Amino acid sequence: MDLDYNAFNILILFGAIQGIILCVFLRQKRKINPIAVDFFLLFLFSLSFFNLIYAFLDMDFFKYHRPLHMFPFPYKWLIGAGFYFYIKNQFPVKENTFSYHKKEWYLLAPAFVYLFVRIYWFSIAVREDSYRITAVIVDSDFFRIHEFFFLFFTLFMGIASFLFLRKNEHKIHSKYTAAVRWLQKFTRVFILISSIDLVLYISDLLLNAGIESFGFYYATLIINAGFIYWVGFMGFTKPTLFFSNFKYTQEVSTAASDDISEKLKHAIQTEKVYRNPHLTVTELSAKIHISSKELSKYINEVLGMNFSEYINFHRVEEVKALIMTQEASKYTLVTLAEKAGFSSKSSFNETFKKVTGSTPSAYKKKMAKS
Repeated sequence: MDLDYNAFNILILFGAIQGIILCVFLRQKRKINPIAVDFFLLFLFSLSFFNLIYAFLDMDFFKYHRPLHMFPFPYKWLIGAGFYFYIKNQFPVKENTFSYHKKEWYLLAPAFVYLFVRIYWFSIAVREDSYRITAVIVDSDFFRIHEFFFLFFTLFMGIASFLFLRKNEHKIHSKYTAAVRWLQKFTRVFILISSIDLVLYISDLLLNAGIESFGFYYATLIINAGFIYWVGFMGFTKPTLFFSNFKYTQEVSTAASDDISEKLKHAIQTEKVYRNPHLTVTELSAKIHISSKELSKYINEVLGMNFSEYINFHRVEEVKALIMTQEASKYTLVTLAEKAGFSSKSSFNETFKKVTGSTPSAYKKKMAKS
């Protein structure tokens, strides 16, 4: 098979392949949040398929398999929609709360409409085994108009995702702060890339008398490849950042809850009970003079975590505070962890990364630089 290879289409092709491999790898994370994982895979696979199709076009692969250039998969319209629903499904669906409304499924309508159109074109390409239908569509300026709508739609989905995160981040318990910040960073990158793609397309039309060139696609596809490589690196090294199952921070509304809140606050902030590495819910409940059942229920339902997660969260906060002191350089991280109440190095490392999204050593270096 005689294909037209160059450095650009090889880079684009390998980016697409990595994205597809990452989809297979991350599918194992469905147990964390099945719907969010499925939409992320839809987003990433569609982006990778985008690069794959255009890499094959540039290599002239379809001269051997002509109908495949019209393969009926509406990948462009699934990139933005997949990303949007991936972000929203990190948050719990609950009646009368802020999660997406069922009517938002209409955002997938463009993909379904384009799917049926592509099926029709594909059937013609298969029947004729030619590029004729493509030439007809290109001459009609359909693809040029379609590209504008697709680029604006993708950018709109990115902005809508970011606004959703900003609006609702305060409704999620603070133990998920690192995960929410990662989603915000991820969304900013997505918006930036979508904006660059739109500017590149407009610039290409202006420079080429209203006719797009493959130079625009090279720039766009290389940016996409870089994005896929970055997502791949993060996906293989820190897959837990991509998927969470956030819990609500509930409002304290009763006198009993107010009382527990004040007692717990005093025990944590003043007495620093979490420094006891063997602290149990029974010991803490006895200390603040409430039943262990009431305390567990309060921590679970109001604070959105179990007792161990709650205590370890405050131990991590203590370590973070100790790292910022002048005396921190005199001690190892393990020593600081022991001061905060951690009983083992492995428990400390695992908990610290879960809460902050970073290892203790990486966090310490980051704080030292800043």
